[in-house]
Amino acid sequence: MSQSYDQNSAKERVRDATDIVELVGRYIPLQRQGRNYVGKCPWHDDTRPSLQINPERQTFKCWVCDIGGDVFAFVMKIENVEFREALEILADKAGITLPKFSRRSGADEEDESDISRKHLFEAADWVAKQYHTALLQSEEAEPVREYLDNRKVSAEAISKFKIGYAPIDRNWLLDKTKKSPNLIKALERIGNFRQEKRADFFRGRLIFPIRDEQGRTVAFGGRLVPGSALSEDDWHKDRKYLNSPDSPLFPKHKILYGLDTAKAHIKKVRRALIMEGYTDCITAHEFGFGESVAVLGTALSPEHIRLLTRMGAEKIILMLDGDAAGQAKAESDKVLIDFISQGTDMAVLTLPKGLDPCDFLEQSGAEALDELLQTQTVDALTHVVHAKTRRVDLNSIIGSTKALDAILHVIAHAPLKGTSPNDPIRLRIETTLQQLARQFGKKEDDVRRRWEEMRRKAESRQPTDSSRQPVTEYDDIEEPAAVSPDIWTRGNIPGQLEREMLELWLIDPTSIYAFWASVFPEHLASPITLLIYNQCNELIEHMEKPATFDNLMTAFDDPNMKNYLIELEQSAREKFFPDRDENLNVLREESEFKEMKEQLTEQILWAFARQEEERRRLAELNRLRSDDLSDEEKTKQLLALQQKLRG
Repeated sequence: MSQSYDQNSAKERVRDATDIVELVGRYIPLQRQGRNYVGKCPWHDDTRPSLQINPERQTFKCWVCDIGGDVFAFVMKIENVEFREALEILADKAGITLPKFSRRSGADEEDESDISRKHLFEAADWVAKQYHTALLQSEEAEPVREYLDNRKVSAEAISKFKIGYAPIDRNWLLDKTKKSPNLIKALERIGNFRQEKRADFFRGRLIFPIRDEQGRTVAFGGRLVPGSALSEDDWHKDRKYLNSPDSPLFPKHKILYGLDTAKAHIKKVRRALIMEGYTDCITAHEFGFGESVAVLGTALSPEHIRLLTRMGAEKIILMLDGDAAGQAKAESDKVLIDFISQGTDMAVLTLPKGLDPCDFLEQSGAEALDELLQTQTVDALTHVVHAKTRRVDLNSIIGSTKALDAILHVIAHAPLKGTSPNDPIRLRIETTLQQLARQFGKKEDDVRRRWEEMRRKAESRQPTDSSRQPVTEYDDIEEPAAVSPDIWTRGNIPGQLEREMLELWLIDPTSIYAFWASVFPEHLASPITLLIYNQCNELIEHMEKPATFDNLMTAFDDPNMKNYLIELEQSAREKFFPDRDENLNVLREESEFKEMKEQLTEQILWAFARQEEERRRLAELNRLRSDDLSDEEKTKQLLALQQKLRG
């Protein structure tokens, strides 16, 4: 189990096992006051009880001292200890055994578990630079450079994707490490060294560094180049492509090749093209399809789809090779169910003549591919029907019944729970059921009844939160970023607009999704807002948890941040539910709150859009004042700006 997942899990277990009323009551006398408890604050000369304990939120707050937080923050303050020690104190009281945390005593630490993610990232980036330099400079790499030139991979693409070459000498990479024990261990952890032989796993191959969406190297892909000396080796010749194994940095089902370079274009065009290989992705970028990414030896997963949606993709198109392997992949139940279950605007383009995207673009060009995308792409539901009826005799009762059941089995996984009758996904399903009834010569009611049966089965198989077992998929989750004490200056406190957005998120976490499509980190003025924004994304996308007040309080170790979250949540309650002290889940269901939430969301989004427009105009004015433009260019820019202002 990953260390970071252990830590997050441990914090939650300790938090859930500790009652803040009982905890605070060990230090100061408490008395009940309505739904809360109060006591004399231990941090100032309190003549009347001003420390408030909220058992529902499991928080404390002294408004005189402006000190507040959860059980961890209370122990940190009252015992004057750091977070780790506070966690240990509470875990001991609750009888919970904590996982071992990394405590590095020096650079010569031998325990493999002490290699931090930071050092793994540094090692991966280091070796990527070694491979890239070897491709550009080594004499041995000349045939590899010729191969890339023949494949029309430009120097710009080689630089952009940091393509490299791993020399064939078994000791080349080991010699580069200068026998550093820590670096060698890090390279073993990420899969570059085969531990038993210390030989470079990718030696003799063209190297494609794999980076996460933040541009950090996490793994490598290696291609055996035609004519390589390893082509005669039995092990290598049967493995044209090699990928790094899963590692703490590289969960394959969550990483897409090229996403770090594609994300800006995805936001711009609101579309993502998914391919199957490195060279397909690189060639697509070369031909102007900058929204292209590639899967890494796995099927397209729900995590991939959610990641692309978070990047701003409103439409996701899976591009499949036109060969038999591409068809088989397109027709597997897992791929089809993953497509349908995400509720995203997803589509499939199968290329003609057995070509892959790289070959098609080189033979036919960008305009031809764009034409196919416009005319030959089919939506996910249509693709399911085509896939399941492609080789079926619909005149055969047995064959047609099996095909219909196979289609209904897949579309039974559509995410319809909680949707309205006018929801686009529901309407599309309704249309598909009608079409299936006509196509298979069945009564529509019979088709619908069979589909409903399969929906109930699909829903019953989905694990509930309480039945889910701990998993070990969180190796790529870092600990929440440390919050610098310097951040809590007056100039960094969120302004009114960002504060209202955060209050809305805390009072109703589902409102976050309305902001993802148009409010990005670069739009935020306050570093505090940015920390909360990023932590919400971390909870939702990586840990698959809602960004609730409780989860945010647990995620942040900094007592100042905990105090600020309490202030925001309290302010939000008073704004939305004045003089109301009922269960928050009940209050959220009130129509008056929903209407207020929608109006406020619209107002905040409009204000962010206006703010961004004003920033752009100011940037244009500053450019006009600079010496970078000629008088003629300045006149044109000024006229264009005046026209915008009139509009």
